[in-house]
Amino acid sequence: MQGDETIGRRLRAARLRRRMPLREVAAKADITVSALSQLERDLLNPTVGTLKSVATALNITIGSLFATTPTADNLVVRDGHRKLLSPRQGITYQLLTPDLSGQIEFFISVYEEGATSGEETFAYPAEQCGLMLEGTADVQVADEVHRLRAGDSIRFDCSLPHRIVNVGPGRMRCLWAVTPPSF
Repeated sequence: MQGDETIGRRLRAARLRRRMPLREVAAKADITVSALSQLERDLLNPTVGTLKSVATALNITIGSLFATTPTADNLVVRDGHRKLLSPRQGITYQLLTPDLSGQIEFFISVYEEGATSGEETFAYPAEQCGLMLEGTADVQVADEVHRLRAGDSIRFDCSLPHRIVNVGPGRMRCLWAVTPPSF
């Protein structure tokens, strides 16, 4: 895929390759046909949960929706050559593994003050561990909210509904490992 392709164009291309109508994908992703159409036309800024739902409906990974940057080899990711993912305004992910073909994904998330992984919790089959590098975040897992500060770590089952909120002040940076890869 070309670097100038958008998430919306990639979604549409994946749907058309599978010969799936908008209505079918929207139903499987539990979103409206209108929302899916807006996603495909890059008129809607989706949450990670929405992207995950649509990707699952299309039987693709979230990572396949983002531009890729070539690396020098398949083992090392050099600083300055990390793949950047921005699934939501105010949030950026830096992929620390060369790709998502292994058994684990490793990344740094940067949330601007007030940014959230979504207003609603979301879930998927994986396990996640995180180490707060900077800032303060509330990590909701099921019905419990865990306040994390720099130096704190957490591990949780991603099949439980969860979400992350930077409660500030300032930005939040966290190092994450997820298995199996969910992007």
